[in-house]
Amino acid sequence: MKKFLTFICLGGLLFAGDFEDNLKESIKNNFGQDMEVISSDSLQSISGLRLAILKTVEGNAMPLYVSEDGRSFLAVSDFFYFHNSSDKDLLIGKIDEIKSINEAAKVKVFDQMFDSIPKEAGLILKSQTKTDELLTIVTDPDCPYCRAELANLRQHLNSTNVRLIFAPVHDEKAFIKSALILEETKKLKDNEKIIAVIEKYYKDIELDEKQLQTKTDVVHGAANTIFGSGLIRGVPYLHNGKMK
Repeated sequence: MKKFLTFICLGGLLFAGDFEDNLKESIKNNFGQDMEVISSDSLQSISGLRLAILKTVEGNAMPLYVSEDGRSFLAVSDFFYFHNSSDKDLLIGKIDEIKSINEAAKVKVFDQMFDSIPKEAGLILKSQTKTDELLTIVTDPDCPYCRAELANLRQHLNSTNVRLIFAPVHDEKAFIKSALILEETKKLKDNEKIIAVIEKYYKDIELDEKQLQTKTDVVHGAANTIFGSGLIRGVPYLHNGKMK
């Protein structure tokens, strides 16, 4: 009897391995994607069908209905009915899990992009409270929506650190204003003094001849990185992350 039970257990493990291997192979052969099987659960309502959660190499997750042998699968849609309520609860729970996984993957991608931008291309204002929360704001001095968002800066600083990265979508004057802000604030520590400099340039003002000669290479580099990624299409853009 003990040998028989051992055989059953090993058989179950082998089946689980075959299922995952077959599923990964099917996806690889048909879609050219390498994916990890995070979980798979048998459905009580539909015999021979499993609910599997897979994750891409980029960290994004997706649900699939998969045959017991792992060789056939179809996408999960919002149109479903299970006569067994546990299956419904299982699917809803897995969808919530997927949302958390995908949000974490998104945060990681944005963090990597923002961290790749040289520190001198942005500025950080420390929160009034001790926290590792970091709100990154991609902004443009000549964008009216960015100017409106600037009015929320002090409120943000009550609960989070703020990183401003200048990536103008307007003409060269916006790049010059951004560079001037970076230059005039790089030695400042006091938030109010930094905000005063920002507010000075977040207006329709005329720049003098000396200001117009300001180099903008760093700002252009940041803008190229951000918009070249395809992740952000406009400003202002707000991203919640953590201080490194």
